[in-house]
Amino acid sequence: MLRDYSYYKMTRGMCKHCRQIVNARIFEKDGSVFQENLCHTCGPTMTLVAEDRDWYFQYVNFPIQSPPKTSVHTAGRNGCPFDCGICEWHESGPNLPVFSITNDCNLRCPICFTYNRTDRKYYMSVEEMRKTVNFLLANKDAYDLINITGGEPTLHPQLLELLKVARHERIGRITLNSNGIRLAQDEDLVRALKDLGVYVILSLDTLDAHRSLQIHGRDIVSLKHKALENLARHEVGVTLLNVMIKGVNDTEIHDIIRLAHTYANIRSITVQTMTFTGQGGATFAPRERMTLDGAAAIIAERSGRDIRKDHFFPLPSNHPLCYSIGYFFKHRDRLTSFTELLPVPRLLELIGPNYLIRPDEKLQDALQEAIALNWAEGRHPELLSMIKGMLKTMYPKDRQLTLFQRQRIAEESILTIYIHAHMDEENFDLSRIVCCTDLVPVEGERLIPACAYNLFYRMKDERFWKESSDE
Repeated sequence: MLRDYSYYKMTRGMCKHCRQIVNARIFEKDGSVFQENLCHTCGPTMTLVAEDRDWYFQYVNFPIQSPPKTSVHTAGRNGCPFDCGICEWHESGPNLPVFSITNDCNLRCPICFTYNRTDRKYYMSVEEMRKTVNFLLANKDAYDLINITGGEPTLHPQLLELLKVARHERIGRITLNSNGIRLAQDEDLVRALKDLGVYVILSLDTLDAHRSLQIHGRDIVSLKHKALENLARHEVGVTLLNVMIKGVNDTEIHDIIRLAHTYANIRSITVQTMTFTGQGGATFAPRERMTLDGAAAIIAERSGRDIRKDHFFPLPSNHPLCYSIGYFFKHRDRLTSFTELLPVPRLLELIGPNYLIRPDEKLQDALQEAIALNWAEGRHPELLSMIKGMLKTMYPKDRQLTLFQRQRIAEESILTIYIHAHMDEENFDLSRIVCCTDLVPVEGERLIPACAYNLFYRMKDERFWKESSDE
């Protein structure tokens, strides 16, 4: 019998009803790619994996350059993902440690994909932070960055003390997630973050009051603008974090990206596709799946001449369905993709198993070669002059700068756009989880892949969740 689909491969997924790990098949139908989870008890469920079949088969064949796994902390007894971590089955070490310092939050967002109990507040102690940092540094020589989240971490009464403990010469930067409410109201805190060299990942899902009600449960658009102004005034490095929701706020991404021209301190933008799990996201509607390639297509469509879909490519240290990345030079009011100057294979080589491009001598050589080639062809003369000036500052002849110092110089002229897809019960895929480098340190003795933590571990931790306490 002829079927209307083409089977590609098997993997292991998750039944969204009974939450058991089940067989799953990946198949192509009508030009798109789907995952079907095959639960013998609850029946099959299907979700979209990629809108464009050709994009999918090009991306899944990109090689993964995992950072080395330095330690195994748990034995494999129950099978992935129930032995985290990391267990001997995990294929990579940490690139981006992500950990929560509190369950306290001043919002109850309908899109929230995590769990935060409201009846008992948890605040990480300074000693636990010290233990966590020591644990991380025992597992890797250096980190480009670590990420501190919550809850809403700016509500932690000892936030500044925790950040001081987290500062280390082997940690390039500390990033702090925030919804921006306190940053809009407390300029002294913003000033303190600047003094500590902390970057802020500012949630910015919409600039529209009505959509803010739908996404966050209240209109906080004016507070977002005020937070941005405060952060710009004190020159705090900012990443804008936009949860892109199909049919809700996906028309706004161009306006979000344009803010990088308005505020010189915006270093990067992360577009996070909507994840239908957690205390809010599990019931959020409309339940339309936004894929990595779908998000890239929307960014390109809304951005006019500056950004194309093929400007994005996989972050080589992670699974190709988890991250796409685009690097752009900021010049005047334009964005020019790195791919206009350097081929993607060369960019993948420069990033390697890291989260960020390392500004070492290999990058210097690559950009100088690109300048010479494009100058000879008469392309991008003003941009090339800007890049030459940037290189002179990054690689001075009279002294040697550290990689982290060079990164801070380069990011003033560069905008990085990440597209990041977390997994939920419908698209959970063990082939993605085993090479995850976004790891959650737990109690200073384990590292758990972020999506496994969100789906299987956090709601079992009484610091963050107790079923009867919700609402």
